[in-house]
Order: sequence, then C-alpha cells, then structure tokens
Amino acid sequence: MDTKLVAGVVVAAVLLIYWLHHSSTFAADGTDPGWDWAVQQSESKKLPTVVLFTADWCPGCQALHANVLSRSDIWDELHQHYIFHTVNINDARPQVRAHAQKLGISVIPTLIRYDANQKETDRTHNMTAEQMMEWLKAGE
Repeated sequence: MDTKLVAGVVVAAVLLIYWLHHSSTFAADGTDPGWDWAVQQSESKKLPTVVLFTADWCPGCQALHANVLSRSDIWDELHQHYIFHTVNINDARPQVRAHAQKLGISVIPTLIRYDANQKETDRTHNMTAEQMMEWLKAGE
C-alpha cells in the first residue's frame, strides 16, 4: 500500500477525531445571564467549573440527580472545589439551545469539566457516585 495514502488517511482520521471531540472554552457571551454569571464566578474565584446539561424528562438525568448529585460527599466536593452550572435543555430560550448546540451536546446528561482558565479538560455522561468523585478530584 502507498505510504502517502496511508499517511493521508491517518492525518484525516486524526483531524476528524479532533473535530468531533474538540475542546471548548467556558466563556461569557452576553446571551444568558446565568451562563455569564457562572463564567464570572469561575474567573473571579479562580475555580474550575462543571457544567451539567440535563432535562427533566431524561431518565439518566433523573438517576444522576437521585443517586449521585444528591449525595452530600459529591455535593460538598462539587461546591467546595468548583463552580457548578446546570443547563436544563427543557428551557425554551434560544440561548440555552445555542450553548448546547455550540458545545456539541447530543447526549444527556452531559457533564463538561473546565479548568480555572476556562479550558475544557473532560466531558462525560452518566456515572456512579464513585466515578463522579474520581472525576471531580482529577479536575482539581
């Protein structure tokens, strides 16, 4: 097989993976006061941020809230070391849908972790409380 062809396919695959899993920046955009407030809090307190995209009708989201986010150890870890912002995609405001679309949210729940410089460090979906604690500690 031609090495140039193989190299081209590898480069194309890497670019496709990067495009599909691009990292985002948590930035104020002036369209959603809640979003902008969370960005401002992260910047002023120099804390990382976790953004949760959820919906009231979503069974996985309900399980995440009931079995993970409701635990006091998770709640304490989240609120002592992060700015936590929830985006409910049931919200009909266009800016809410725009954030979800811009960030490529196609599955809920989706949790995005940003560092204190507002750069995305990881994203995940539903997890156990133990996995959530590990995920939070990894981002501190």
